Amino acid sequence: MISQFLYIGPGLGVGSLILMFLIGAIVIFSLGFIIYLKAKRFFKK
Repeated sequence: MISQFLYIGPGLGVGSLILMFLIGAIVIFSLGFIIYLKAKRFFKK
């Protein structure tokens, strides 16, 4: 059942999963970094 979801093409299933996790991690990290910079600037004043 799970292997059907993992298999999109030859070697594409796991790669696309890893790519989705990477993109999600980059988005979350950048959002957190922006919030951190704004908070740092806010507490500096």
